[in-house]
Amino acid sequence: MPSYYLFSLGCKVNAYENSAIGEELNLEGYTRSDDPKKSEVLILNTCSVTATADQKSRQHISKFRKENPQATLVVMGCYSQKHAEIAQSLGADIVLGAASRSEIGKFVQQFQSNHQPIVDVKPSLRHESYEELGVNAFTEATRAYLKVQDGCDNFCSYCYIPTLRGNSRSRDPHAILKEAESLVNEGHYSEIIIAGIHIGGYGKDLGDGSYRLADLLEDLLKACPRLFRLRISSIEESEIDDKFLGLLKNHPNVVDHLHIPLQSGSSTVLKRMRRKYDTAAFLAKLEAIRAVRPDIAITTDIIAGFPEETAEEWAETMAFAQQANFAEIHVFPFSSRPGTYAASLPDTDPKIKKERVHELLDLSKTMRLAYEKRFYGQGLEVLYESYDPEAHFAYGHTSNYLLVATPSDHPRHGEIEKVIYGPKTAAD
Repeated sequence: MPSYYLFSLGCKVNAYENSAIGEELNLEGYTRSDDPKKSEVLILNTCSVTATADQKSRQHISKFRKENPQATLVVMGCYSQKHAEIAQSLGADIVLGAASRSEIGKFVQQFQSNHQPIVDVKPSLRHESYEELGVNAFTEATRAYLKVQDGCDNFCSYCYIPTLRGNSRSRDPHAILKEAESLVNEGHYSEIIIAGIHIGGYGKDLGDGSYRLADLLEDLLKACPRLFRLRISSIEESEIDDKFLGLLKNHPNVVDHLHIPLQSGSSTVLKRMRRKYDTAAFLAKLEAIRAVRPDIAITTDIIAGFPEETAEEWAETMAFAQQANFAEIHVFPFSSRPGTYAASLPDTDPKIKKERVHELLDLSKTMRLAYEKRFYGQGLEVLYESYDPEAHFAYGHTSNYLLVATPSDHPRHGEIEKVIYGPKTAAD
């Protein structure tokens, strides 16, 4: 059987899918390679969340085709779901979208037997069931990403992902718990990160819809009592309910960090974005979270330069970001996605957009430093994840996602140590 090389663009969900596909190919007798130039099969998982992501996807298809013209090139993911013909024209032999990934081994054998190009892209994924890709999470040195959900039903006015990824669909809870137990008990992973496209939508398509994300996480913690940390990659404000707040209150191994996308601090912009809250509701939810976790790090996403965004609306965003007291802001300039409502609106002047991006980045740096300083002098538990052999430092994160560096003459992956946090140990 041939050797294969996997490469992922975009989110950790793509990386998870690649890892699961690799596990399946290994079971089928394929051999994994770390060199795309010497591999017989190249598999690229693409991204299309922004125009820049589209460009990177095209560049990587062309690059892999040029570097290894004899290989069987498989292109899948969000970009090829939307642009299958372009992916094929750039050199892909097998083009899949955001489905049928579990059949890659079959497609590769089919292509290598007759050398006929394969395009298997469903025109719509709005009525799909969850595609189980195996029992292997995407793992780092000490952390594992566990995918529980795919797709999205929100249809925010700027986002094309619900069309590309399809409807929100939940993974069977028994498969999730089985994988979690394997990661903790057999893989000895100390931290599990719950991943998905719209994690807060978990469970609404299962049975009567009463078994939701908080129920799943509660069961996961019961099934894995040895798990040191459970982290949620991202969750919407509207999906943090009383059950979820109870989870934060009663389970200290749920980390002191939540990423809650805001997107704008102006209620009028949020309305044009078709988000499901206004700033008052968002702030009230932050207050409810901090009532049970006073020191929690809350990070967020904000889009700068949304169409028709006025100077007054931008000032509202800046003021609200400060009022919300985020630990950090991930800043994104607005990127028009064809086929969305926002693409039909007049775009913000690029110069103004760039200015707003820099203004928000400066605020984020200030807020990050202020959050870090709150913990100077405190002893914080660190889970070591990486090592720099040249600098002789071991690196790890605290529960509230502060990066810590401590001197070490050897790797300390998986070790847990209480460190006095301060200017000498802070590595962010």
